[in-house]
Amino acid sequence: MQLYLIRHAESENNARPGYQRVEDPPITAVGRLQAQYLATWTRTMKIDARITSPFLRTLQTTRAIIDAADADAVIVPVSIGPVAIWHNVFERGGCYRGYLDDQREGGQGLGRSAILKHMPGAIVDDTISEAGWWGRDRETDAETLQRASDVITRLVETFGGSGKHVVAVIHAEFKRHLLAQMLHGLADAKQFGPLRNTGITKIDFDGTRWRLDWLNSVSHLPVRLVTGVE
Repeated sequence: MQLYLIRHAESENNARPGYQRVEDPPITAVGRLQAQYLATWTRTMKIDARITSPFLRTLQTTRAIIDAADADAVIVPVSIGPVAIWHNVFERGGCYRGYLDDQREGGQGLGRSAILKHMPGAIVDDTISEAGWWGRDRETDAETLQRASDVITRLVETFGGSGKHVVAVIHAEFKRHLLAQMLHGLADAKQFGPLRNTGITKIDFDGTRWRLDWLNSVSHLPVRLVTGVE
């Protein structure tokens, strides 16, 4: 498997001070431009599978990739598989309100129909209901670590050493946790620096081990659109 871990485009929370953050913000005008540049870049590559989290910002970023692929398919017919909405690739902490460590009130998150409105035809995990994909208090750090392990297992069981090109649009902090575990602690998640909006990290799995190919690339963006507040 050749796995592309991509952080979502700039969200309104990324552009706001912490105390103004909300539980599930959309992307900004800058984020929409970033997503367009990302989509243009992905048009040059083979993609066998697309995965995204159920947060609005990741759905909107992935939507740009899908729209670009659909536009190409009109000119050169190709088989474009559906997007898979995985319930467990959301950002550290889950869908919660507040910005301080002791603020843990959870929100519901988008429901199944709302997700499909943004991503028609997507394959949505059965654990995501009409009521929303979250609906609990803020996730603990221990739960985040376990979830990262579960996602890695799921990736391996789903794609293994197939050589397939898999794009996963996710989140900065969760991306750090995945990389730290994939690389068996050889890379401290806190030493990567800002993981840029729409930054692309490529990591390959040969059936036995993970190998980092490149980290946090934003070569698809003009300098004025490089952002990375977390």
